[in-house]
Amino acid sequence: MRQSYLKNAALMTGADVLLRLAGMGLRIYLANALGGEGMGLYQLVLAVYALFVTLATAGVSVAATRLMAEELSRGRAEARGMLVRLLAAGLGLGAFAMVAQFGLAGLAAAWWLGDARAAGALRAAAFGMPWMAVSAVLRGFFIARRRVEPNVLSQLAEQTVRIAAVVWALSRTQGWPDGSRCALVLAATALSEAVSTALMTLFYRREAARCFGSTAPRPPRDVSRRLWDILWPVEGGRCLASALHTAENMLVPACLALALGAEGGRDAAVAQYGSLKGMALP
Repeated sequence: MRQSYLKNAALMTGADVLLRLAGMGLRIYLANALGGEGMGLYQLVLAVYALFVTLATAGVSVAATRLMAEELSRGRAEARGMLVRLLAAGLGLGAFAMVAQFGLAGLAAAWWLGDARAAGALRAAAFGMPWMAVSAVLRGFFIARRRVEPNVLSQLAEQTVRIAAVVWALSRTQGWPDGSRCALVLAATALSEAVSTALMTLFYRREAARCFGSTAPRPPRDVSRRLWDILWPVEGGRCLASALHTAENMLVPACLALALGAEGGRDAAVAQYGSLKGMALP
């Protein structure tokens, strides 16, 4: 048991370091490829995107880990039934977040962010929400099984696909408007989420044969109450924190525009925001 914990901790730590280094390298590339104003627009999009990501995934992974650990100790049929319910709930939350972000993209860009160019990027990013929610459920399942290798490998594959797609897209669109290039970056992110989920599904199919065998799923007891007892407080708390963080990020370029005055303008404020938030602070 102790060896397993140490192995899992080492894998997660090593993967986290690699992912952070890869993310830092991608951020440096984006700063050079998009420039200050493009990077500022990208950071503005991420501020709203993060709010919907929180809505789609915040409590799903926690609920999946806890509920699957409980049901796996009781029996295969109930555990499989719980996983089916969790996947349905995750897919529902992801689909709701996708529709909400896609539908509100124009309004959020014009009124929240003050930049209509962000609408396309927000719409492109929305298509990754259901994939992220399903991945969150499967990650919780593997953690309940005390297996972190699928999670680590899928995250590494996701980052690799994302970097490759971003570099390929931006290297072929030099001179395009900043809004279009930001939309390509967020579309690459959605694509990488889909690839990660597909890989997680392959790992799950192999693990399910060991975990469940040919047992048919059986509905577990009080599943809705137990699920929402976890989802409501986690989703509520994290969504509130994310909303406050989003509001903070929306205020910064507005305040920079006021400080710069008429000679600076909104474009200069967005460029300074990109230099500060996208390059200096990380």
